[in-house]
Amino acid sequence: MTGGAPDARADLATLERIRRGLRMVTVPFPHLAGLAAAVQVALDDSVPTMGIFASGRLVANRAFTQRLSPDDLLFVLAHELLHLALRTHDRAVGSGRLEFNYAHDYIINDMLRDALDLDRIPAGGLDMPGARARSAEEIVLEMRRNARSTMTRTQVWEGVVVTVDQILGGQGQPSSGKPGDVLDAATEREMFPESAEGQAARARAMRDLAAKGMAIARALGLMHGRGSAGGGTQQQVRALRGLSATPWQIALQRWLEGVTPGERTFQRASRRGAERTDLVMPGRQRHALTLNVILDTSGSMSGEIASALGAIADFCESTGIDDIRVVQCDTEVTSDQVLSPTELADYRISGYGGSDLTPGLLALADDPRVSAAIVITDGDITYPAQAVPYAVLWAVPGESTTFSPPYGRVVSMQRGIAT
Repeated sequence: MTGGAPDARADLATLERIRRGLRMVTVPFPHLAGLAAAVQVALDDSVPTMGIFASGRLVANRAFTQRLSPDDLLFVLAHELLHLALRTHDRAVGSGRLEFNYAHDYIINDMLRDALDLDRIPAGGLDMPGARARSAEEIVLEMRRNARSTMTRTQVWEGVVVTVDQILGGQGQPSSGKPGDVLDAATEREMFPESAEGQAARARAMRDLAAKGMAIARALGLMHGRGSAGGGTQQQVRALRGLSATPWQIALQRWLEGVTPGERTFQRASRRGAERTDLVMPGRQRHALTLNVILDTSGSMSGEIASALGAIADFCESTGIDDIRVVQCDTEVTSDQVLSPTELADYRISGYGGSDLTPGLLALADDPRVSAAIVITDGDITYPAQAVPYAVLWAVPGESTTFSPPYGRVVSMQRGIAT
């Protein structure tokens, strides 16, 4: 703990009050029980109100916690747990962390207001009536378009009313202070260096608990739907090259050779071992193989696309694949082009709307030449329930995933482990 010399007895009482509040959250929200039990609570007055790390560490300001009534405390704690359940930490990466934090705050608070039948958002929280029916990406785009006229608050709890432009500084970043409650891993390592080693493992465990909780929520009819609208936004993306790990390339090559095998021939030398001068290995006779890629361009993927495109380009150059068909899709197909690995280096992305890859998958299903396709997605998507008539490799940019579709194989682009 930091921030002066707190009274130990008062801290114990505050911690017990928060733990009791977490238990009470599970009464109206049973699907959050796993997360509520796993959360680690700490008091730290350097945090203005309350915040949550991806590892499940909940940090609370003493004075703020004491000011909350029991009902308001339940609301705030449920709010923080829903950040874990909705994977705000993962989805905010690369899209302007604070603006995505605010968008999810609007959605979560509106969900809780409806579920608890409240007429106000407690603790001066962010308020956008009807936000629960919208996607975070849609709200982010609205905040960007109307930054000078849309009102928000200087922090997510007990904030002063300002415009979006004032709090985000026009760049999706905080103008001052720590207004958000979705706290990043670097901040956690700084605040709690003694437990930094196990941070990533705890975050993975919390993601697993979140996935189980959301499965229960869907069964109970409590799941908030993702966006259904196309994004209509375009962005020039420079692919990040040389970042793909060898395990990912190996997993991809094994899968590709399994679904589109080609005859070995010395007429085309293998690029493996190209640095050797004493050995020539046979390459694959590809017969003008085109690598089909469906690219998830929903708003939550904005921070992953550059490295994913770089990984695909590196793989194609190393294996001699000259043509890459890239189908971009958020809730509709926004682009369908055949490119070279070099052309992926500076490529225009269209979309950044909702998360429904059904149109993209069905577009390839209508092409009899397609025998296999790679789908690059964070997994928070809608897709056809019935298997498409070609082999599918679901490539997830993150280190690990709980994404488990009923067909195809799943591979982590960081770890390269296919399932």
